[in-house]
Amino acid sequence: MRSNKQQFLFLILASAFLLYSGIVDAQAPDAPGVASLPPSPESAAEEQAADQYDEFDEYYINPYADRVEYDPNVHHDSEPLYSKLGEMVMEALASPAKPLAHFGQWVLCSEHYSPETPLDDHAIGLQPIPERPNLLIETNEKFLDIGFLNQGIVIPTGAVWRPSFWVFGTYRTGLNYFDNRAGTNVSEWANRLDLFGQLNLSGTERILVGLRSLDKELTASRLFTSYEFHDGESLDGLNADIQTLFFEGDFGELFPNLDPYDVHRYDIGFSVGRQPMSFQQGLLINEDMVDAVTVTRNTINGGGILNMRVTGVYVEGDINRNNNVHDPDSQMYGIFSETDLEVSTVNADVATVNSSNPQFGSMTAFGLSAIQRLHGFHNTYNTSFQVLGSFPHDGETAASGQGELLFSQISLTPHHSNDLVYFNAFWAIDQFTSPARGTLAGGPLGQVGLLFAASGLGQYGAPLNNQATNVAGASLGYQLFYDKTRQQLIFEIGGRKDTNDLNDGAIGGAIRYQKAIGQHWIMLLDSFVAKQESRGVASGARIEFLAKF
Repeated sequence: MRSNKQQFLFLILASAFLLYSGIVDAQAPDAPGVASLPPSPESAAEEQAADQYDEFDEYYINPYADRVEYDPNVHHDSEPLYSKLGEMVMEALASPAKPLAHFGQWVLCSEHYSPETPLDDHAIGLQPIPERPNLLIETNEKFLDIGFLNQGIVIPTGAVWRPSFWVFGTYRTGLNYFDNRAGTNVSEWANRLDLFGQLNLSGTERILVGLRSLDKELTASRLFTSYEFHDGESLDGLNADIQTLFFEGDFGELFPNLDPYDVHRYDIGFSVGRQPMSFQQGLLINEDMVDAVTVTRNTINGGGILNMRVTGVYVEGDINRNNNVHDPDSQMYGIFSETDLEVSTVNADVATVNSSNPQFGSMTAFGLSAIQRLHGFHNTYNTSFQVLGSFPHDGETAASGQGELLFSQISLTPHHSNDLVYFNAFWAIDQFTSPARGTLAGGPLGQVGLLFAASGLGQYGAPLNNQATNVAGASLGYQLFYDKTRQQLIFEIGGRKDTNDLNDGAIGGAIRYQKAIGQHWIMLLDSFVAKQESRGVASGARIEFLAKF
């Protein structure tokens, strides 16, 4: 009897041991205590086949596969004719970049900067991080500093504010010589100071105030604190006028208690006050001081749209019109959008200016642009294509004209370099006019290149006319980097030709040298030579020192 009991007990223990062993062997490491049945023969075969490749089996290469000899008879995708011709043209335009880079290296006695792809043969260790340059004034939380955030202040709306105050700006001083053979002959020393004070309340709310104490705005220009060598005259542009003063924030962040779980669409940005404004890369609107109210709805997506931002703008009075002349009797309304798609970023903008002054008139203007990277067989191209138009409400004036502007920008980085080759072209049909342009912005064509852009310091204007009235033209430039990008050279040629038989065409060349000095200073050297029909040779040069603090 006892023997039977012992055998029975032994069987129970043996069965428990075997069962426990099977459970331990079957359970998954991340699911302790859970037993799973053995896989079926079909699933086991599938798992065994899947184990032969990794999760990226599309790119799996069997190292034991037989060698495949090259077969010239195998058909390869050929480059389309239009693509081949287009890339041949761009490669021809980019071909001078290499000899220009060697020439710059010889002149500057500095190494041309090019990418280094091979890995170093020895360890270089941890590299030192440059110290953060301080702003002129930083209270409480510093700009891009490390450390702990303070607790902040809870305001009645439920928002948490952590106030801090920064003072920063730029100072520019330079010697200018400019003679365009059209009545402007300037030799001067000019100065400009842009000083800002920013009260940060949170990550989305701030108050910004800005002064330009060394140049003051006149009716159609700005008077800089300068000295004219030609006349021996000193000009005083000292002023305390408020150039910028606005508050911007986010409705959802100001009133977080309205949506404590952040499920509603209350994240609406807005700004109120005197502020700069630029749309369509400055082609449509380029104003540095307008009294405006803006409302922005961001993060709109779906239906192929990755992100979309829509901004409504209202400007009350004191608008500088297309001819850079002050119009105190005007209002502007506008809707501006930016949409990120899979292959492009599309901007669609429209603005209307109403003016009671018949000298300026009322008008509506629009802009449509697409910014994208185009992939060829041999290169990748950064491109921007824009179509703009303007329509007067009553009749054409210098500030309200009827016309269209077609504008394109194409750039590429040559192989084995970090340089940039750009080709910009435009065609202005009739009289395209912008709703608003600052007194220093010049015409809509300032984005074409160095030859069409004003310096924004003193009376050194654009070497070539940048108004968009019955004209076509282009610019070709080479931006070359040296000394690990701390120095750069830009060579540019360009021209414009009227399309209404006025014999007002012009062609020119420009060179810019730029060098970083320390963490705060930049030195600029500009020069140009231009020739306009029925005029002599125009020329100009300038040296500028710019400090950021």
